[in-house]
Amino acid sequence: MSKRRRRRPQAKPAKQPAIVQPSAAEIEAARAAAIAEYEPGNFEDVEDYEVGVADERSLMLLMRDWRKGRATRSIWDAITNGYNVVFAVLVIGAMLVGGIMEAQNTAAGCTTTGCNTAKSLVPWLLVCAMTLLAISLSKIFGPVVASAAEGSWLLDAPIRRSRILRKRLVGVLALSFFAAGALTLLICVLLGLSLLSAAIWGVAAGLGATAATAFAASQQGRDSAILFSLVQGLLGAVSTVVLLAVIAVSVGWIAMPLDPETSLSSSYAMLGVAAVVLVIFAVIAFSRLNRLRRARLVSGGDLLSGMQGAAFALDFSLMRDILVERKYLARGHVKPKRGKGIGTHAVVWRDTQRLLRNPINLIVLLVSAVIPYATEALGMGVFGVLISALMMLFVMIPFFDSLRVLTRTKGLARAFPIGDSELRSSATVVPAVLAFGWAVMVTPAFLLSAETVSAQSIAHSFLLALITAGTGYVAAIRWVSARPPDYSAPMLATGMGALPTGMIVNLLRGFDIVAVTVLPLVFGLSPWISVVILVIAYFIARSGGMNTQEMMERQAEAKKELEEAKANSTAERKVISRSGCKPGTPRGYTIGEK
Repeated sequence: MSKRRRRRPQAKPAKQPAIVQPSAAEIEAARAAAIAEYEPGNFEDVEDYEVGVADERSLMLLMRDWRKGRATRSIWDAITNGYNVVFAVLVIGAMLVGGIMEAQNTAAGCTTTGCNTAKSLVPWLLVCAMTLLAISLSKIFGPVVASAAEGSWLLDAPIRRSRILRKRLVGVLALSFFAAGALTLLICVLLGLSLLSAAIWGVAAGLGATAATAFAASQQGRDSAILFSLVQGLLGAVSTVVLLAVIAVSVGWIAMPLDPETSLSSSYAMLGVAAVVLVIFAVIAFSRLNRLRRARLVSGGDLLSGMQGAAFALDFSLMRDILVERKYLARGHVKPKRGKGIGTHAVVWRDTQRLLRNPINLIVLLVSAVIPYATEALGMGVFGVLISALMMLFVMIPFFDSLRVLTRTKGLARAFPIGDSELRSSATVVPAVLAFGWAVMVTPAFLLSAETVSAQSIAHSFLLALITAGTGYVAAIRWVSARPPDYSAPMLATGMGALPTGMIVNLLRGFDIVAVTVLPLVFGLSPWISVVILVIAYFIARSGGMNTQEMMERQAEAKKELEEAKANSTAERKVISRSGCKPGTPRGYTIGEK
């Protein structure tokens, strides 16, 4: 027997010593000795202290350590590694400076009394617009928010919420001030105002936006949003009235005793009023921070986190989808209506019903027709066409909700008994009619810069209006029908890490159509070149663009259908011998026949 198969003797387990239990007498003797040796000292009862009170500052430092303490790279390191982004910022900055200088040279030609008066009214319009934008965004997000993790364990703790939320409110107010002020300053410089006047109006607009944000924070804890909606509607009405006044003064319909010096003095008054309103509502907002409900804070945090995820993918259309979903969740339900028509007519009728169900989008479209009048009245020239086209892009997006659903939901698109091109075309009929009507309404705006009114000038103005409306229309189609990034495709190596090839393109969708279409007008070329570019872009956007994955799926489906057709044709030509026939028997005879 080998040594491997030889059974080895197993070691016997060692015997454990027996555990001796102390007797009752020994336990009693030890207890008596411990009591005899006890000496009273400086002992205090814990019940004399307040139980359950935590330090908010310590909790915030602990959260900061959890979030940022284990990070191996800061945001600044990621930015410095993205040398391509730095180069792009420098190039875009140089282009922006050149555009500002060109716009100032164009605005220098505005020497009439009406034009100067209208130019003095534009800062008032900017202050109203920035205030309206700030209060609208605050109504959507909060403005004070908290994440789901903070709401689950931090806000339910017996702490003072005001000490935690105070810094967040300060950050939101600072963001409102600098964003509104910088944008107002840039637009005022583009209009040809002096740097001092532009800076003062920028500060006034920043204070107005900050005051609106503070007002929103003071009303955040209330369940009723009636006061909020009233203030928002009032600001919208005031902005529209000021915009109409700019157009009426520039055209010469009304006269107002307003010059740049008066506008500068009025800017100081606006600055003082905005500062007083800001102080009042800021004090109210900070005093009510401790009464904000956890559900209201977490709701804004969930919305913000979802939009951050979409922003990381550079998918702005997905960000709008999140906002639309939140809007309809707040509405709850609508009354269903029966559709009409067959095929593409049914899709067109559904878009019409959707338009009548949300008339606010149609009202915004009608109000946006004032923008070309204002830009032409201020003598902005080609930059007016660019601004109007960009505005038209954002105004037309809500009318393409059906196209958005069909492009994002492939299963729903396959359920229709029509092709993709026909389905896309039917989903763009109602927006096309609205864009054409908008072009007809703004045609007189492009006649303001014409020296004489003739048939040729009217045709040229209508062509420019059609280009502006068509550019926004096609750009909205491209923006809405953007596909999500394909993470299964090969990545693109950048200084900030690997990115999908379609992610960078999503950032420019829609804006590239505006740039390519308006570029011939900037260089002084014929408007018909823009028309040709617009038609080509429309057919590409209508067909869905060049989707390689979809083309491969169609090719595989066509190959499968071809193989099935070949198999059927072979089965029809196959000769089957009859039973009972011998080889060589003439056709028509069987065995037994003579």
